[in-house]
Amino acid sequence: MIRASKVIVALGGRPILGGVDLHVAPGESVALVGPNGAGKTTLLRCVLGLVQYEGSIELGGIDPCRDPVQARSLVGYMPQVSAFAEESARGALAFVAALRGAPTTEIERLLLRVGLAEHGARDVRSFSTGMRQRLSLAAALIGSPRILLLDEPTASLDLRGQAEVVALVHRLQAEGTTILMSSHRADEVRALAHRVVLLDDGHVVASGTVDAVESAVWGEQSAAMRPLRVVS
Repeated sequence: MIRASKVIVALGGRPILGGVDLHVAPGESVALVGPNGAGKTTLLRCVLGLVQYEGSIELGGIDPCRDPVQARSLVGYMPQVSAFAEESARGALAFVAALRGAPTTEIERLLLRVGLAEHGARDVRSFSTGMRQRLSLAAALIGSPRILLLDEPTASLDLRGQAEVVALVHRLQAEGTTILMSSHRADEVRALAHRVVLLDDGHVVASGTVDAVESAVWGEQSAAMRPLRVVS
């Protein structure tokens, strides 16, 4: 569903990605992990078409350089920090729907899905961080994308907020949504990822199941629930 080949990015003359190869099969969940500056968010932004790159990327067999509108219709994006200018949750989703050319009839269904049906008229500024994250996920789901990109989906959330977002993503996985996420949380990776790709200095240095690359990611000690040694 996602295929990147020899992706190279340099910003201000500084190399960010140095020829990254990546594939994500339909319905698979892949987590990008690695230290600060490894290139995780840059790679997500390349898939979104927000960063210029050398090499090639295909989404569902579509080249986003040749058909950007069709490619972007396949993708929903949940950033690490959500920003909503509209006062109400319902208004925020209506704005995103207008941008994506999606019907506003989806809005009530999505608010219900993320547990915000009773808060559609509330000012988003009054939302907790967890509620904002759930609203951000609802926005990413407008247009029923087949691919979901998540940038640190449970960052800054308390335990309850983390559990809510993980449960929502689990349901999307069960429906066959393809997921590419960046994360630094071991528990989040274990809960959501079928496979881990470890980036360092713009290169893929390990790839496999969480257990297969455990020593490269977490170090020598058993780390089923502690934070990743390499952090985002």
